[in-house]
Amino acid sequence: MTTPPPIKRLWSPGLTIAFSLVIFIAYGAAQTLVALFFAVDQFTANPNVDVFQMAQNLSSNGLMISIATIFSAIVGIGFIALFIRRRKGFSLSEYLELKSLTGRKIVLLCGLGLALVLASALVNNVLGIPDDSSGFTVEAFRSSVSPALFGIAVVIFAPAFEEAFFRGFLFVGLRQSRLGSVGTVIFTALIWAALHLQYDLYGMLTILILGIILGIVRLKTGTLWGPLVIHAFWNLLTFISVSLVVNGIIK
Repeated sequence: MTTPPPIKRLWSPGLTIAFSLVIFIAYGAAQTLVALFFAVDQFTANPNVDVFQMAQNLSSNGLMISIATIFSAIVGIGFIALFIRRRKGFSLSEYLELKSLTGRKIVLLCGLGLALVLASALVNNVLGIPDDSSGFTVEAFRSSVSPALFGIAVVIFAPAFEEAFFRGFLFVGLRQSRLGSVGTVIFTALIWAALHLQYDLYGMLTILILGIILGIVRLKTGTLWGPLVIHAFWNLLTFISVSLVVNGIIK
């Protein structure tokens, strides 16, 4: 008589939330460490610098944002991998449901990402919302020192961590709770939007709607690659748009 293979069980919703807090604390600590390094460097160069003005300048310093985004993403994904490895029987790709996509689906997802960007621009135009020519993203680009590094940070590392965390680890654990699939889509989108405090209320609302769409794509495609492709493509189009504005190609 052969022994049946052990049943694989995900982390419970409660432990998922507990581990998610640890992941997010580690992620935030990594960003804080980079910010402190830049603050000490500026204070050493100019001890008489206004601390509040320095903090304000650093909040949109593109070079600091680039390094902090890359470093914290590596730390955050590392902790996600650590907790998944502690759940024996699961690989990282299996737990996060990193199932491969066909080329056709990737093209369709990029098309959806483009449609979302165009729809957002159309809504902005109808509502009379001005371009972000002097906003957070443009200022970060201008002070990035290395636009290539900034692009790598926002197009690759930021989506990689945020999707692995929100539509990955947290999503998988909460979907088996009383929230169910629909509740998990809404909840993860709300938390994701709430953490983008660098944007105004309208910007956070846009991120909330995008988060809900990404959650739906996550459910429909059955793979984390679905929302990850759209998220990265959205950021890529935004990066290109901002670079055109900064270089005076478009106004």
